[in-house]
Amino acid sequence: MPLVDDAFSALADIHAAFEGDAPIGCHVFVFSPKTRERREEWHRIVMAHEVADRLIASARDSLFSLEARAADDQALAEFDFDAMTDGSIGVLKTEDAPAISDWLSAVPPDDWSVRFNGDEKILERVRFYATRINFSDGRILTLFRGSRGLNVILREKGAISAVFSREQNEMVEVDGAVVSFDGLFDFFSWDNTIFISNFRTFESVTNIRDVTMRKAAFAMDALAERFGLGANSEMLKEEVCKRTLLAKRLAAAHRNGVIDDIDPNNLVERAEEKGLRIRCRIENGNAHFEIDHNNKGEVEDFVDLLTDLFLRSPVTGREWEAVVKRPPRPRS
Repeated sequence: MPLVDDAFSALADIHAAFEGDAPIGCHVFVFSPKTRERREEWHRIVMAHEVADRLIASARDSLFSLEARAADDQALAEFDFDAMTDGSIGVLKTEDAPAISDWLSAVPPDDWSVRFNGDEKILERVRFYATRINFSDGRILTLFRGSRGLNVILREKGAISAVFSREQNEMVEVDGAVVSFDGLFDFFSWDNTIFISNFRTFESVTNIRDVTMRKAAFAMDALAERFGLGANSEMLKEEVCKRTLLAKRLAAAHRNGVIDDIDPNNLVERAEEKGLRIRCRIENGNAHFEIDHNNKGEVEDFVDLLTDLFLRSPVTGREWEAVVKRPPRPRS
């Protein structure tokens, strides 16, 4: 797959960039939603060189680990909105997701004037943070981590706050919050490629919907070409695309070629066997549906049927509702 091949090349480029002797820059920005008193959402955290160097080293180690997992476990896959139960790493091109490209562009520049001033209320409301790593050749690596990557110890009013300094061999006063970065990431961007290791965080902080809706719409168009979806097929498509969980599953099924492999007679028989809340019949050798797009139960049953939700194990004979599926990987 060209996209996956490009992704492996990108990981190799990142590895080579970290291995060089040239200096590497690091800038950290936290995103804390605005309040009535505060209108700015992005805040640049200025830190000592020693702290920045440790963040760079931690990012390097995490990326090298991801690169090794991608090679050993064949974990890289085109981003298809499926759940992350198998530990795969999603890959997405920014040109395929204009909204994500715009979202990435909103990360402030290195000289962003809004500097974190120690206000602990900002830290309490952080949704995620971005770490921008600048290489000497001008290329930029931007890593994103949800709020769980920050451990913030706030000062208690009236209490005496101190930490132990190994350099001074004594307790020293703390005049602000103590912040720990776990050094991990949920997704990152490099050139025009995005790597996603935590789908839930990616979708949560970016609010990505346009790619989901567009791919689900393509899947519904493919279904309309194969089967009779009735006079309200456009309204049915609109309803499916509005429901993110259903849209994800339909987009993933279409990407894996499930729609092309559906046998109309088996489809109708399966719907009757499972007692689904939909009306379908065979007419002129093809399956025809009558779905009330305003009935959420019918719409859900329709997507369940068309995405191979109902599976029977050939080993045990047991029936399963398999929401998450992926093509088998080579076992040799």
